[in-house]
Order: sequence, then C-alpha cells, then structure tokens
Amino acid sequence: MKVNKAITVSFALLSMMALLVPIAFAPSPRSSPIVQQVTGGGWILRCTTYKCTFGFNAEELEDGTLRGNVEYVDHGPFGGYDKGYPHVHGYEITALTINDRIANIEGICRLNGDNTPREFFVHVHDEGEPGKYDVFKIVIPSIDYDSGHRELGFLGDAGGGGNIQIHRPAP
Repeated sequence: MKVNKAITVSFALLSMMALLVPIAFAPSPRSSPIVQQVTGGGWILRCTTYKCTFGFNAEELEDGTLRGNVEYVDHGPFGGYDKGYPHVHGYEITALTINDRIANIEGICRLNGDNTPREFFVHVHDEGEPGKYDVFKIVIPSIDYDSGHRELGFLGDAGGGGNIQIHRPAP
C-alpha cells in the first residue's frame, strides 16, 4: 500500500498540535484563596450632623498578600485639614485583623487627591443582618481626624445606613 507523503506530514503536524493545545489553553494559575475578608458600604453622621459616606474591601490571601481599598468622604466642614472636608482614597492595605465580628484595617491613603501618603485606621463591627447595629469608624492621625464609632442604623434612622460584612472562608 502506497501512503501519500502529504498525509504523513499532516498527521505528524496534527499529533504535535494535539500535544501543544492543552498547554496553550490551560487555565492560568489562580491567585491564592482568600483567608479572611471584610467589605462594607454606607453612610454615618459625624457629630450627629455631617453626612459621611464610605465603601471598602480588605482581604488577606493564603500566601499572606493583603489587598483592597477604602473610600471615605466627609461631606461636612472639618477645621483640622486645610483643604476642608477629607476625601480619603485608601489605596494600600498594610494590616488586616478579624476576630469574630470585629475587623481592623490599616493602610495608606491620599486625601483630596494630594500625593502625600498618610496612614488610616478603620474599625468595624458586623453585628449581623440587616446591618442596623453594624459599626464604622475611621481615624487619620496626621490630620487628627476621628469619625467616632457610629452605628449604621436603617435608612430612615438619623444615624446612617449600610452594611458591614465579614466573610467567612469556605471550609
């Protein structure tokens, strides 16, 4: 029986392709699983008068990497900062501790677009659903700013609104 050279070469190429395709289309390595995570968003009242809005995500991966961000805007006057109200953009998480229903986040932020890195500390409580008794606090030592511990309350309450979630890793 006579075999065409083109068929032999084609078969050889297909065999090589079959070996390479799984490599080319293999899923990329995933990042480490999340060990601990806390998220939240809402608003509080500072000094019972000034509305402050916030949102954050902080997590620690199995390999020890910390990642996340914190956004916070105080919409009222604040005399301790020369640019008026602080608008916090927390871009680096440097520490995260979660014990039961309390979480502490430490990190580096910018205020009002200023490039000067500043430390911030966030303290939250996750008191269950729907979030009425959850607590949020942020401190920025370099400008002597402290929002105070504030319960989020329901949207109709005078205290604020939103929710804090401490996420438990899957067993």
